[in-house]
Amino acid sequence: MFNSLRSRLWLTYAILIGLVLCVVGAAIVLVVYRGNIPLQQAALYLQKLRSNALPRLRSAGDFNPKLLQALLSRNTEQIQGRIVILTNQGSVIADTHKDTELILPDFGEEPLKTEVGALPKFYRDSSGRGWYYIIDTINEDRLVFFAINRPRLQIISIFRDQFLGPLLQAGVIALIAAFVLSLLMARWISTPLKRISQEARQVADGHAHPIPLKGPVEVRNLASAFNDMARQVQTTRQSQKDFIANISHELKTPLTSIQGFAQAVRDGTVQSNEDLHQAADVIESEAIRMHRLVQDLLTLEKMDAGTVLFDMQVFNANDLLSAAERKFAARAEDAGIDLLVTHPVEDAVITGDSDRLMQVLDNLLDNAIKFTPRGGEISLYNQIIDKAVLIHVSDTGKGIPPSEQQRIFERFYQVDKARTGGKWRGYGLGLAISKQIVETHGGSLSIISAVGEGSHFVVKLPLQIDQLEIK
Repeated sequence: MFNSLRSRLWLTYAILIGLVLCVVGAAIVLVVYRGNIPLQQAALYLQKLRSNALPRLRSAGDFNPKLLQALLSRNTEQIQGRIVILTNQGSVIADTHKDTELILPDFGEEPLKTEVGALPKFYRDSSGRGWYYIIDTINEDRLVFFAINRPRLQIISIFRDQFLGPLLQAGVIALIAAFVLSLLMARWISTPLKRISQEARQVADGHAHPIPLKGPVEVRNLASAFNDMARQVQTTRQSQKDFIANISHELKTPLTSIQGFAQAVRDGTVQSNEDLHQAADVIESEAIRMHRLVQDLLTLEKMDAGTVLFDMQVFNANDLLSAAERKFAARAEDAGIDLLVTHPVEDAVITGDSDRLMQVLDNLLDNAIKFTPRGGEISLYNQIIDKAVLIHVSDTGKGIPPSEQQRIFERFYQVDKARTGGKWRGYGLGLAISKQIVETHGGSLSIISAVGEGSHFVVKLPLQIDQLEIK
């Protein structure tokens, strides 16, 4: 019955309203109990008693005590209190309840007249009964003492007669308002939640749409998180599709070559030793390329899973530059490209896996040589800025368009898809692997490039600032 959001909100409001009404009722009872209601009731009755009895007593003021007592005794049943006639010194002359002892309060030296409209005084006699009283004069020699027992405070009756009705009316109005408010609040909250629920069912099919950010802050945050998740899911699905398409494409060409030359050898199409060697070279070359592709994929998978082990040591980054110069100098010369390597920084000390970082430079220099025309120039140097070692690899090649610079680190992405690159042709995995390696070392890999002006890659690694031994 109370499974819906609206029902639960209304029940919460109803319980809250009930608690508030109970607290208000208890506060009213406490105010009534601790207030002056008994005193006010006594004052009203005593003033009424005085206004009715005092004129008659004053008219009979010269009666002797026996006549006064007889006058009071005849009216005892009509008097809901006690009237006592006293001398100025406090001696009793007549009493409406002469058979019941009345212990008068201590008036002091002389009893004082109570002003009309003044609140009555209170005292408690020796038997523990409480009395409210007022005093007035009959004549020069006599006083009249009006008294009434302290009335019992009927809290339940007072609350029922004066406060219960208004509280119930307020409660009914509050419940109606709570119903309307819970309806609006539930609609405000549930509408975007229903939309999120509907779109969540579409995520698996890849048809989810962005959800407008409406409702409470928490619901808007949920919608924003859902939109981010949906975008990531769609990106992942697209990446999977691209991965399957790319890997299929990259495997198709070498497999076709291997299959074709193997078929030619088997059918006897290739007979001469020279042709057989050529077919064997193609099959071997394509097999090597496929092996390299598989190895790169396994490396990426291990990096994603965090299972690649790095041999972290402290060494000077200049050693990487020197090794790269020795490795690529001959190849650059064959390509007609000037390779300029400078490393003037003496204390470019870093902590990392030198083999893995050398793999990064291999990828960057390999791409630079492939995409730099003959007569061009490649620069390799380092520097220290803000407690970081920056290794720069720049070339004077054709550059990369701005629209594609953010995608070059994606797997299988190649800027020049039509370029074969001869035996150096890659699969678009080198930069993706390089970025993973650098980020694993706590650094970053970035690019600055302009079409027709070349590309400039920057490898940023944390500087080792303690006094460890340089290896």
